[in-house]
Amino acid sequence: MNQLSLDFAEPIYPRFDKLLGTANAELIYILQQEYDQFIYLWGERGSGKSHILQAWVGQALQNGHEAVYIDAAAYTLTESFIAEARYIAIDQIEKLRSREQAVLFNVFNRFRNSRQGHLLLSSDLHPSRLNLREDLRTRVAYCLPYEVKALSFQEKIDALTNMAHVRCLNIDPRIYPYLLEHWQQDMDSLLQMFDDLANYSILSGKPMTLALLKQLLKEDKETSFA
Repeated sequence: MNQLSLDFAEPIYPRFDKLLGTANAELIYILQQEYDQFIYLWGERGSGKSHILQAWVGQALQNGHEAVYIDAAAYTLTESFIAEARYIAIDQIEKLRSREQAVLFNVFNRFRNSRQGHLLLSSDLHPSRLNLREDLRTRVAYCLPYEVKALSFQEKIDALTNMAHVRCLNIDPRIYPYLLEHWQQDMDSLLQMFDDLANYSILSGKPMTLALLKQLLKEDKETSFA
């Protein structure tokens, strides 16, 4: 299936509301109030950590701060890229290479010594299991650790609904429960299929209906077994 690539990664970030679920209420409050300078999030893959980091960056940008989100699995962390940022979110820090770990180490020291700047880090791993250079591991120990809890069925629907609202998409609401019942359950997979459906809708010139989702899932299944 041909796909039209939509740039949903530009600074139209998700919001905290309806994103993290009731089990993460304390974490939401901590992030919104900016109580801690260094915070480390961990939890199972697909629990929504990436979207939490992006929402945090979006909040900082809305408040007029220089902020940046970096997925360490996809982008290289460099001093020049984050030089002006005072709010830095780094996803999948276990993927940082040696030179990038040195950059993060320097950021920790600069923020800690100046008592300015905020770091939000994430990984699938508990902080004690991170395979990082030792001096960086000691800096990560400064962070307030939080385990991100997986969303319930309804909370996943709420998160998808919020994504549609943020992107001003007109979607048949029957899509959400159907997608959860017939697709992978982790948030990363759900949101990827959500993006694929938006792409497919534009490419085909058809509205985002349940019938279009069923057609997309059928084509995806046929492609997988081809």
